[in-house]
Amino acid sequence: MTFADNLVYLRQHYGITQEGLAEQLGVSRQTVSKWEAGTNYPEMDKLLVLCDLFHTNLDDLMRGSVEVTNDNDTERYDRHMNRFDLSMIAGVASILLGVGVQGALDAVGVFGENFATAMFLAFVVVGVMILIMGSLSHSEFKRRNPAIEPRYRADVLDRFSRRFPIMIAGGVGLILLAVIFMVGMSPDDGEVMVGGVLVEDFLLLPFMLFIALGVGTIMWACLQKSKYDLSELTYIAHRRDLGADLPPTANVKSPEQVRAESIMGVTCGIIMLLALIVFLVWGFVPLFDQMGGLGGMDKFAIKEAIRAGQGGFAVSWIAFVVGGILCGIVYLAGSVLFKSQDDWIAEARQEDAWMKYAQSDDREDPWARGPEQQTDGQPGPVPPQPPAAGAPQPPASAPSNVARNAPANRSTWK
Repeated sequence: MTFADNLVYLRQHYGITQEGLAEQLGVSRQTVSKWEAGTNYPEMDKLLVLCDLFHTNLDDLMRGSVEVTNDNDTERYDRHMNRFDLSMIAGVASILLGVGVQGALDAVGVFGENFATAMFLAFVVVGVMILIMGSLSHSEFKRRNPAIEPRYRADVLDRFSRRFPIMIAGGVGLILLAVIFMVGMSPDDGEVMVGGVLVEDFLLLPFMLFIALGVGTIMWACLQKSKYDLSELTYIAHRRDLGADLPPTANVKSPEQVRAESIMGVTCGIIMLLALIVFLVWGFVPLFDQMGGLGGMDKFAIKEAIRAGQGGFAVSWIAFVVGGILCGIVYLAGSVLFKSQDDWIAEARQEDAWMKYAQSDDREDPWARGPEQQTDGQPGPVPPQPPAAGAPQPPASAPSNVARNAPANRSTWK
């Protein structure tokens, strides 16, 4: 592909007009038209600016195929993100399965409690190692590819948008099935031994297996959605840098919305840490009194007391339930308190069918009218009055170039 072909492809790929590109480069539209026709070439400084704008190098822009480069970006990004998502799921699933394996080994009672604990810790170590390797690999990929620009086809995004709610519902369903299985299979009359195996503890393994499958399904759906959303945000941010119009479906967050979400996230993190402190203090303090103070503590006795629900651990778990409810309250309150007037207006337009119809005509849209334009029973803008007789007439003005010469709305996406 020639330079002219590459320039036309890149400009059309991002939806940039010749006027918009000329504005970014400080040249005329006719100059850009000559570049795309192959009758003229830009100077070196303009070529470097084009490379920065379109995130490509000079060789590809002049003689290479930028379309193939973008396709390769999408393939590399997709492969890496799939591996990263699977590593996160495998790490969490390993820890959850470790809990089930420990319960099953305790129920069998052949290898002893120390061996069961060691197996649980082994699963935890494997899970933590997988999580660390996946996180470091993801950080290295981002460092090596700062300008990567994935772009998925519309049919791929549409297909995932249909599958996403199914995967979320399936994951929640697996978790609920695990709870139903545990409740239904648990013995009604205390502890039941079958062949020397404690049934309730042995059921912990299939229970945690269902939990791991459900959590893994939900994580896969959310991480894949993040992958596709990041691709769309990268594309939208690049279009804004180039001064192009955003797609009508683009949901670009304002700095105020990002700040509000950060505040709510930090608040919920603090709430859950406080819930953990309450859980530990509430659980251990009564246990110290039962054990006769610090001098009478024994690690095996403490372990058995915790497993039997002695001390405060029988009820201290409710701290996490309260913490989760408080987090929900924080998000509900924050979504109202941090909402701007523009957000309220946009929400009113979306929910009211009459507003959707009215916004097609400013004369029928009360949100588009100023107070001086609202008359009794006659909505719509007040028509301009003709000048008085003998008043000087305004000169005929040429088409304004203000919009064309206005600086582009640039933004930096973190």
